[in-house]
Amino acid sequence: MSNRKDHIDKARHNERFFSSFDIDTTPFLDWVVNGIFYSALQYLDCYLANQNKHPGNHSVRNSEIRADPVGLGRSFFKQYMHLKDDSEEGRYTMRVFVPDEVRNDILPLLSKIKTHLKKYIHDI
Repeated sequence: MSNRKDHIDKARHNERFFSSFDIDTTPFLDWVVNGIFYSALQYLDCYLANQNKHPGNHSVRNSEIRADPVGLGRSFFKQYMHLKDDSEEGRYTMRVFVPDEVRNDILPLLSKIKTHLKKYIHDI
């Protein structure tokens, strides 16, 4: 079972991964989007670990988000699910992302998620 530090370390690892690509030139924007989503997931799992909750899959994690309307809230869930949907579409439906979309729509969602979670996790 991962602890809070493990989740923060993995989230930062994922951020280093997707940041290593030049968004304007990489042919791997789908992997950039996956890295963005999995960074958000690890930050969320850190928040949940603080409550001694350790979801083992996406379904349980989604239920935990819905069950925490005070701390996370509805807009958090929508932002997180948007990243999850983008990630899945890139993996399973071969959705093609463009640099402006990643820069202007997807990356800001991770930023909003991190900003929200900073209220509860100070070392994000």
